[in-house]
Parts: sequence; structure tokens; C-alpha cells
Amino acid sequence: MIALDGLVGIWQYFFPRSFYEDFPTVRLDPPYNEHLVSDVGGLNIALVGVLIIAAVYLEQRLVTAALTGFALYSLTHFAFHVRHFDHFSLRDAVGVGTGLGFELVLTVALLVLNLRMGRRVAPVAAR
Repeated sequence: MIALDGLVGIWQYFFPRSFYEDFPTVRLDPPYNEHLVSDVGGLNIALVGVLIIAAVYLEQRLVTAALTGFALYSLTHFAFHVRHFDHFSLRDAVGVGTGLGFELVLTVALLVLNLRMGRRVAPVAAR
């Protein structure tokens, strides 16, 4: 999740035209807008930075905040795409929907696991 989104963010930010032309299905949403693509790339890089810091420190509130932010991003990204498959081939629609759906489910699962683990640890720390 972190590596893939980091790679995509770097590609979007530093090579927006290549991302638009070469990343599967992106060119199906014309017109090309360098500002928009590079801004989204910067946001992806920022989200990955927060996720990396949360993974390094593993502090429950920080992990909750990072995963909540990423879950909201994943949800809105998934929701947009499942409503806009008009110009997609069946293969591209299934690939995009499955990939984004998996990312959302994995993020929510990690968030739920983090919250459950935090509840178990909190009473012990309070002693």
C-alpha cells in the first residue's frame, strides 16, 4: 500500500504527462491538466509520508489518524471510479474496481485492528 502509493505519487508529481498518458485508464478522463495531476501526486506523497511515520512510531493515536486519512482517501477514490466506468473496457473496470476496493478493505481492516489493539493496551497502561 505505502510503496505503491508512493510510487504513483512520485510518478504523478514529477512526470505528470507520463502518468496521464501511460497509467492505465487515466487518459480516459480527459483533458490533461498538469497542475491537477502534480497536486494529486504531492498529496499522495504526503499521505505516504504520514503512513511511514505512523508505521515507524506505531503510536496508536498516530496510526489511527494516518489510517483514517488514508481510508477516507481510499473510499472517495473508489467511490468515484465505480461511478465512472463509462469509457472503460470490462478488464480495466474490473482491474480498477478490484484494486481500489482491495486497498479500501485492507486500510479499514488495519484501522479496525489498530483500534481493537488500542483498547486492549489502554487499561494495562493505565495501571
